[in-house]
Amino acid sequence: MIRKEVLMNPGKCFLISLILLLCGVALPSPAAGEGRSKMIAPGVYAITDLGFSNCGFIVTDEGVVVVDTLLIPAFAEEMVKEIRAVTDKPVKYVINTHWHTDHVGGNETFLPQAHIISHTFTRKIIVQRRKEQEEGKVDESLKSLGKFTFVPPDITFDESLTLYLGGKEMELKFLGGGHTGGDIIVYLPKEKVLFSGDLLIKGSGMPDYRDDSNIDALIESLKRIQAFDIDKIICGHVGIAEKKEIQGSIDKLVAFRQQVKKYVEKNIPPEKAAEEIKFPEGENPFYEHNFKKVILKVYSDIKNPRR
Repeated sequence: MIRKEVLMNPGKCFLISLILLLCGVALPSPAAGEGRSKMIAPGVYAITDLGFSNCGFIVTDEGVVVVDTLLIPAFAEEMVKEIRAVTDKPVKYVINTHWHTDHVGGNETFLPQAHIISHTFTRKIIVQRRKEQEEGKVDESLKSLGKFTFVPPDITFDESLTLYLGGKEMELKFLGGGHTGGDIIVYLPKEKVLFSGDLLIKGSGMPDYRDDSNIDALIESLKRIQAFDIDKIICGHVGIAEKKEIQGSIDKLVAFRQQVKKYVEKNIPPEKAAEEIKFPEGENPFYEHNFKKVILKVYSDIKNPRR
């Protein structure tokens, strides 16, 4: 019933996985007797080594709830194998934590049996991307992923939604966004597990660079996550985090913001800031490629604060 320890380079992991799949080669299997899915709490599973991003699923007495569907259907099909190794119950719901392709590209794999849930903003963006896809207006990076179809959610909410299924309670909440304009978290209060999407990336303190991201909103969302009673956090990338790690990400974001703010206060052009600010030591190397774009976006966020 629905009521309204050194960071590895995930970019290299993704490229290796994608090349293998597009060439028709199976992804490397885990050690004998082990699956990719790890039980984080009773009935709650995370997969952190399949392709580029993390995903998870929740097994209930009445069916399965999937959280994020990875980059492409081929990855999602591998996820289905992981689910089937645990249960033969049907997937009833899919939750998209945000609109980025690496979290929604496998949505079609779960049709027609599953309903897809997201924030209203996320559905709006996926609908637009589906339209562009149908009109052939997609960039080369998407074309390189092979044939897949953007599938928009059919259930949306703006602030919160509680899903009750087979004895499990799952709270879906919008905390203000920050990574995108429609980030949601999935919280299981009894199990004390939270799926953060890309609001929290283990060990990272770097915001996104796209138009709907906002560093101040991201910092506030992370502070709100700290208010939850949590044992484990299934992040959008890299691995499983503990609650105490949230503050480390907040501190890194605040320090980075302060670096950029000095240029704003002195009226130094954003391009100069992008040239001079160095990529933070120890930061996830995935962000280095777009680091200048990140600086320009944060500069804009500070100069034009949200009202």
